Amino acid sequence: MAWFSKRRRNEPVYQSRDEPLAVELSQPDFRILVRVIEHARERLEAVSGSDATTIRNASGAELLPVLYPRVGTAVARGSAVAMLVSEIRYVEVAVINLESYGGHETVLLEGYALLKRLSTLKEQARGAEMVDGILTLPQPSRHAPCT
Repeated sequence: MAWFSKRRRNEPVYQSRDEPLAVELSQPDFRILVRVIEHARERLEAVSGSDATTIRNASGAELLPVLYPRVGTAVARGSAVAMLVSEIRYVEVAVINLESYGGHETVLLEGYALLKRLSTLKEQARGAEMVDGILTLPQPSRHAPCT
């Protein structure tokens, strides 16, 4: 007789997804993200005295080369930039380190506002797809006009 275990109600249900979850990052939000990451990198270079790899990781700068092709695709398609839910942690790291290393108050406020928007967007995350090797969000289907 086969042994089957039942899932308890308090155990989480894991759904296997073939497609990664992504949020729609608007182009103004992307500009803020770049400003926060670049400012964090500049502050860390000026103050921390760490090596280039540590500064790159601590400022979130490794996220930008990944996002730039997505921005080009988003502009060409007239849509928002696809950002993986797992990539939000880079923004969190950049904002926290920016605060720790005395970043400009305006950029810091923009960073916290961006994190707040990203946490809201995270709840609306949807499956992303690869188009020509670039992560994108599927275009919403157009409705046929009623006749």
